[in-house]
Amino acid sequence: MKLAALSVAFGLLAGPVCVFADDLDDAYDALKQAQSSKDTAKIKTLAAAAHAAAKKYDAPAPADTEKEAYEARVKYAKEVDAYSEYALYTGAIQTRSADLINALEQQNPKSQYLDMPEAIVIELDTALSRKQTDRAVTLANRLIAAANKKAPEGVSAADWDKAKDSYLGRGYYVAGVSAAERNKYAEADRNLRSALPLIKGNNAMMGPALFYLGVVNYNLANMTANKAKMQEAAKFSEQAAAIPGPTQDQAYKNSMAMKAAADKMR
Repeated sequence: MKLAALSVAFGLLAGPVCVFADDLDDAYDALKQAQSSKDTAKIKTLAAAAHAAAKKYDAPAPADTEKEAYEARVKYAKEVDAYSEYALYTGAIQTRSADLINALEQQNPKSQYLDMPEAIVIELDTALSRKQTDRAVTLANRLIAAANKKAPEGVSAADWDKAKDSYLGRGYYVAGVSAAERNKYAEADRNLRSALPLIKGNNAMMGPALFYLGVVNYNLANMTANKAKMQEAAKFSEQAAAIPGPTQDQAYKNSMAMKAAADKMR
């Protein structure tokens, strides 16, 4: 999904500078300029500075301060703080930066942006690259949950349906493959079957998905003495063998063995 579809309008009004001379306005202006630079280090630093400046207004108004002016400044500080989260999120999406997502999570673990599918995908890719299987499964399930929610504000139904299928396909695929590799056959079978119609045309995912469906159904067939399931395992493996990729050769060998096993079953 394009970033613009998830953009949030921030029309911050400057606080009463004549009354309050601090670094809140400077922090906001600097962060706003950095946001378009795609400089992740700068965005991270300036978002933290804006957040820190805004949090100063969590304290009660000083005794010698005009109440109405201070309340207006508090409201402005909250808007700056919200903008600092938005800047981290948009910066992360533009640069695919897990570091900015981590900074956002540290700043506000309950930020609405952490539940955005694109943010979860960045974390998921990072977990997979680091072979953090348990974390990847958790994130895959979070991605599925996020994709099953209603479209974000400002996103058309057509755009969301297209993006939703992509997110769900990836979530089910990662959850299914991870379950298969841990011999959780029923869980793998359920997730990979859900993934198949959503990853159609993506051979890099379809090949392994079919390969693992063959493996898990072979094991389920042996556990239940189910010939029909063994035949289905052979079919999945045969389909995987038709897709070029790292699982192709083994899928062909598996399909032959599974057909032979099915022939011996009643």
